[in-house]
Amino acid sequence: MALHIELGKWGEDVATNYMLEHGFEILARNWRHERKEIDIIAQREGRLYFVEVKTRHGEEWKAEDAINAKKRALMWRAMMAWKQQHPSSMPVYYSAIAVVIQTPELPPEIRWHENLWEI
Repeated sequence: MALHIELGKWGEDVATNYMLEHGFEILARNWRHERKEIDIIAQREGRLYFVEVKTRHGEEWKAEDAINAKKRALMWRAMMAWKQQHPSSMPVYYSAIAVVIQTPELPPEIRWHENLWEI
């Protein structure tokens, strides 16, 4: 498996554990519809979260910067497909978690962004 794919999967595992530790119920991971994917779908306190995870080693640029307009549009379309298959009246949040590894000796920095549109 390519190193960047392994790093991304590891980051999604870290993000999932972070969410579980903060009271989220994980509904799905790597949920796909056509060419669209949501890394994590979760709920907490009557809210539904569609979460994009970005993992970086070092940080020449912010991990969050990789969530561009095209990625946001794909997330929105995937969310609409999920909601068609799983009807819910819960408010929806488009969220992001950045997992940044500075050195192997230190735990990763985890940055939670509840509202992706405010990044």
